[in-house]
Amino acid sequence: MRKRLILGIILILSSLATKAEGYSITLNWQGIGDTTVFLAHYFDAKIYIDDTTKLDQAGKGAFTGEKKLREGLYVLYLNQKVYIDILIGADQEFNVSTTIASPHTDIRISGADESARFLEYQEFLRKSTNERNQLTKQFQEADSLQKIEINKKYEETDKKVLAHITSEANKYPGSMYSTFLKLTQTVEVPKLDLDRKSPQYDSITWFHYYNYNRDHFFDYVDFSDERILITPLLQPKLDNYFNKVLVQSPDSVIPQALKIINRSKKNQNVYQYVSQFLINNSLQSKIMGMDAVFVAIADKVYLSGEATWADTTILKKVAEEAFLIRQNIIGKVAPELVMENISGEIESLHQLQNDYTILLFWEPNCGHCKKEVPELYEKVYSKYLNYNIEFIAVNISDNKKEWTDFVEEHELVGWHHWWDVSNQSLFRYKYNVKSTPLLYVLDKEKKIIAKKIDINTLITLLDTLLKK
Repeated sequence: MRKRLILGIILILSSLATKAEGYSITLNWQGIGDTTVFLAHYFDAKIYIDDTTKLDQAGKGAFTGEKKLREGLYVLYLNQKVYIDILIGADQEFNVSTTIASPHTDIRISGADESARFLEYQEFLRKSTNERNQLTKQFQEADSLQKIEINKKYEETDKKVLAHITSEANKYPGSMYSTFLKLTQTVEVPKLDLDRKSPQYDSITWFHYYNYNRDHFFDYVDFSDERILITPLLQPKLDNYFNKVLVQSPDSVIPQALKIINRSKKNQNVYQYVSQFLINNSLQSKIMGMDAVFVAIADKVYLSGEATWADTTILKKVAEEAFLIRQNIIGKVAPELVMENISGEIESLHQLQNDYTILLFWEPNCGHCKKEVPELYEKVYSKYLNYNIEFIAVNISDNKKEWTDFVEEHELVGWHHWWDVSNQSLFRYKYNVKSTPLLYVLDKEKKIIAKKIDINTLITLLDTLLKK
């Protein structure tokens, strides 16, 4: 079972700073009338409504407010199929006109240069995308020599787009327009001066590209600028970096997560968002051992007293989850278990002398256990019978007859069958037992090398370990 903490990301919206000047956006949407249009902003890859207007029969209406809108990317939203992105910067008194027939290509903005430039940028992207699509069609019908030339044109198109974005972003420093463009930028990895025939070419190149992207991925992101939150770009950028760019191991992710958190501290709202994203992302990860990232962020931000946005309920949840994870992080020595076996004798986990230990938490009336425990015996225990591996099956139920009947019925001989009906060993807390079946793998020193894995993954792991 994977637990997800909801840390109130949406609540951050109410605290973003605005200037007390107001806004006035007139809208002329030709082809529709007597219709409600919404003005909404992006946040966390979603949109949130700021204002509404009712268009008259001629398609005219206006959005007005006494306080300035937060600078960022907004949506003129008619329905799920018809909506238009507009950028709202410092100038917030302007006119928008478009048509229902071609709302994206017919849109015009006057009175706000920044917003108008964003439309020009979108048109540039549409033309560049069309160029790429044409090249793709040509590529599918081309011979090998022609494909080489088309690939060169691909590169030229990409370079043209990158150069345009860089030029525009540098031309208007400090503007929302510039901030948005920088969020779209990707770092260009310097090429290596290395002989392709070198036997180390692939590995050196991989490390070069990995290390550069690891260190420079966020070069164009200003974490002190809270306007980056009012876009749909920050969330996927963080997601891509932490779930795809980085090697998916705690040792790789933790230093970079703490680095980005530190960079975001210059703005409290960005700091909150980044911290909440990363701590939730660590809990939702399907990669084994990434719960260590949760503990690191919990210690750094939430349990240190720095998460001023978190109420006592949230802090309690974080503290409890960190406590349960902290004791069974991969690489640590597994907590000691002293339990009664099925014959009534006392046995100790750390006193067992063996190369590897398979530690199973299960219960006889659990539907998954009824299927997977006999399968574990047949596919794993029987396969590795001649290896120095101990199997410990901890029954977490309090019904001894159901337990012993199940063991006898399925002839689970050769295992250590334990239970602790009074939980004196605190096994539920030591091993974070929230659902069953739950598997841990320990090495000779009783260090945890895997946890919360299925039978197929266990077989693959044992095959790898035993071949060393």
